[in-house]
Amino acid sequence: MRTEAYIKFLLNSVNAHGVHSPFIYSLIANGFYKKQYVVFKSSPDAVKAGLSRQGLNILFRTISYFKSYKFLILGEDAPVITEAIRASAEEINSKVWFYSNYVPVPGGADLIYLTGKNEAQLMPLLERAITDINNNTVAIIGGIHETDEMEAAWQAIKKDPRVTVSIDTYHLGLVFFRREQANQHFIIRPYRSFLTDAVLGIRNLWGLLG
Repeated sequence: MRTEAYIKFLLNSVNAHGVHSPFIYSLIANGFYKKQYVVFKSSPDAVKAGLSRQGLNILFRTISYFKSYKFLILGEDAPVITEAIRASAEEINSKVWFYSNYVPVPGGADLIYLTGKNEAQLMPLLERAITDINNNTVAIIGGIHETDEMEAAWQAIKKDPRVTVSIDTYHLGLVFFRREQANQHFIIRPYRSFLTDAVLGIRNLWGLLG
């Protein structure tokens, strides 16, 4: 974790109470904040590929909330990410199906995971992913704040005109292609923390008073 990047994330982030979109609020309150007694462990190879333990936990909360089961994993680290998701799914007896990059996903994928290290690698994968999306597909990118190159890639993905909604959870970036959704970009703290909420709440109040 890059300390400066994480502090910047925290200072710009909100929790569920700072969100006015019903779609996003429900995901946070009933997905990210859902009580989960299984702590998923990411392998060293998956961490190197951008999927940390925290990211894997957020990922499975997202999978559980949307009841995702049709997966498409793209990029050079696809085998590593696929194995991390498969092993974690077995922990909770969750059935997931991984589709080949070479054939269309029937009805579109529920979840598409893009793996890469920079904009040059990730943008072609986003273009490939578009061929297998539907209105409810969520695309996920890990490690969006790990390097300056990944932060630049994340900004480029957010600006793609087909992306209508994005969520920055620090460990993962989520993008949606919902046609009925207003174009919005969120920076969300995906975990409940009374202390963090209190400190940031006081800071925001102080800013308003100042």
